[in-house]
Amino acid sequence: MRVPRRAPTIRRRLLVIFLLPLTLVLAVGIVVDYVSSVVPVTTAYDQALADAATAVAAHVTTDSSGAVVADLPPQAVAILRTDRFDEIYYLVLGPHGEFVSGDRGLPLAQPGADNPSYQDASFRGHAVRVASYRTSTAADAISVSVGETTHKRELATRAILSGTVQTDLLQLAATLLLGWFGVRYGLRPLAWLRDQITARSARDLVPLDQTEVPEEVLPLTGALNSLFARFRDSALAQQQFLANAAHQLRTPLAGVQAKIELLTHSPAAAPLRSDLMDLAVGCQRLAHTANQLLALARAEPSAVVADDFRPVDLQLLIEEVVEQYLDRAQAKNIDLGAETVPTVVRGSAWLLRELILNLVDNAITYTQSQGNVTARCGATDAHTFLEVQDDGPGIPADERTRVLERFYRAQGADGNGCGLGLAIVDEIVQVHAGTLAIHAVTDNRGTCVRVVFPARQA
Repeated sequence: MRVPRRAPTIRRRLLVIFLLPLTLVLAVGIVVDYVSSVVPVTTAYDQALADAATAVAAHVTTDSSGAVVADLPPQAVAILRTDRFDEIYYLVLGPHGEFVSGDRGLPLAQPGADNPSYQDASFRGHAVRVASYRTSTAADAISVSVGETTHKRELATRAILSGTVQTDLLQLAATLLLGWFGVRYGLRPLAWLRDQITARSARDLVPLDQTEVPEEVLPLTGALNSLFARFRDSALAQQQFLANAAHQLRTPLAGVQAKIELLTHSPAAAPLRSDLMDLAVGCQRLAHTANQLLALARAEPSAVVADDFRPVDLQLLIEEVVEQYLDRAQAKNIDLGAETVPTVVRGSAWLLRELILNLVDNAITYTQSQGNVTARCGATDAHTFLEVQDDGPGIPADERTRVLERFYRAQGADGNGCGLGLAIVDEIVQVHAGTLAIHAVTDNRGTCVRVVFPARQA
């Protein structure tokens, strides 16, 4: 099965959107910073070469015969050639390009608008930077060139480039980190809204609190509140419809049952008494089934709203239901009792009463004469519980899940039920966020249906 791809988060989208422009800005910044840093360094090194060429030219003179000579003391030459990183070369040429002094073959920079002029060249297998200075002596024009290898220039440019890249990368990382936390902080109202929605149950249709919702999200929360309002109105309308339907069904069915009972005792209907009694039983089953279908529909989560939930005393409900079923239990010679303590749970009173009614009705239906049915409730610090226990034939372990299905009846079950009682109980338990468990009492006989609610509520 193909797994649907999850959409990227807003945080990731914003960071991706920021990353490309910031990277481009970083690249441009590196180039600009590099150029703006390298040019002054290169200019300073060139100026040092020009100063050296000027200093050499200051020592060029003419002798008595008019020939050009370079009067450079050995100490001056040593100082000129002294450099920690590079080899220093110099060359003095006479008016006609004849060699006067220095390193033969050192290239001359092409003359330009500036004097001295500069040029990158190669000498003795090494890249060199040459500064050439042209001046005039008493005899004629001369050319002086000073060159050096480019080791310290390369070291300087690499250091500048490395420092620039590292600085800009740190700035980019810091910007992204600040953006990450800034986006996270900016999205905090959305997280608060998410928690507010997650914490509520499916029945809670109260409008969302919009006090801390940013303006950009107000249309979303407004639409959600509008949706909640429509669901609430729909649930209330469904409740009203089901209540009216229950009344409209019960009234005529009760009238039909009463008419049949009257006819059964009428002397004129003596030949039809057996058929009338069967009709009365069928009508009674019809009324029971209709009531259970309506109860099942009313127990649907979509038909229940959180406003119906109030603190409910389970002890009082159990006592009312037990009292209601005493006559029926006595008719079957069943000992029906209650073992209760004051137990309060937050929920819908009529739904919880329907739950207890179905559990007690099922227990009496499937318990033989001389049997026992007991309803209990209680509470601990962690939860509240309700259970109904009987000593009937029990439910096989492999069917204890299936009996919660609608219209399913356990194998060999007697009685006139339609298989909706425990389905109704299960729906009501889910609406109250509780858990339902069915287990045998002893030796796979008897049944105890236990409902545990999530927390004790006073």
